[in-house]
Amino acid sequence: RIAEFVTKQADAYKYIHDQTLRLANHGYTMNEIAGMVQLPKSLALEWFNRDYYGTVNFNVKAVYQRYLGWFDGNPAHLHPLPPREAARKYVQYMGGAAAVLSRAQEDLRRGEYRWAAEVLDRLVFAEPENAAARELQADALEQLGYRSESPVWRNFYLSGSQELRAGVRKDAPRQRPGFDVIRTMPLDTFFEVQAVRLNGPRAEGKRISVNWIFSDPKEGFGVTLENGVLNHKQGRLHAEPDATVFLRREVFNAIAAKQATFLGRYLAGDVRIEGSILKFFEMMSCLDDP
Repeated sequence: RIAEFVTKQADAYKYIHDQTLRLANHGYTMNEIAGMVQLPKSLALEWFNRDYYGTVNFNVKAVYQRYLGWFDGNPAHLHPLPPREAARKYVQYMGGAAAVLSRAQEDLRRGEYRWAAEVLDRLVFAEPENAAARELQADALEQLGYRSESPVWRNFYLSGSQELRAGVRKDAPRQRPGFDVIRTMPLDTFFEVQAVRLNGPRAEGKRISVNWIFSDPKEGFGVTLENGVLNHKQGRLHAEPDATVFLRREVFNAIAAKQATFLGRYLAGDVRIEGSILKFFEMMSCLDDP
């Protein structure tokens, strides 16, 4: 039983992979292939290969994207308009909001939920405050959710339906990394994460160098803000930095976990800064809080 399970699940992955590339080599695009590939009965009828989590459709697209990227080779798709701008044009071409709503209602009555959801998506992007459009698209997404075998797809559909009707929560609690994750994360990795938080447009034109020196354990990093990017080098400090920060790793962990603030620990004497404090805080002000 174990051998059959492992073999058939491995064959399901390989079937999806190989058939996706076979059809891509025939010139079919990602969405076309996703609608063409189905597991053979010998694999599809096994419970462990059903779409209870991922789906064949989704995984086909992942395989295609892995090898060929997002572009399907159609030049009309190379540089499309942004969603809202395109949506306004689509609605205008389709005869206006009233015409779109009328036709979408007919599609819904015929059970063409995928098409209704796609068309109404244009109208909702073009007119976000159009309550009738939001409600009708919510109906279409709800039906798609009820018909989805994959709970991942169902949750996306039903969450989208709920947001169309009730709006998006603005007060959702932020999920922050646990203290154990921060405590065990190498500092080199942490500085890589900080670079991803850098707001490039806000940092444009700035050049700031800062040395970070830690104790317990003793480590040093030379950090440079230049060309809108944040680079760091472990063990290679700037000879003439704009500022140098001295602190213990445990203090740094508390600040990173939002258990303390940098300014509070600086005023308490747990953080020492030599050089230009203004330059240091100018660099820190360029980091977004995700």
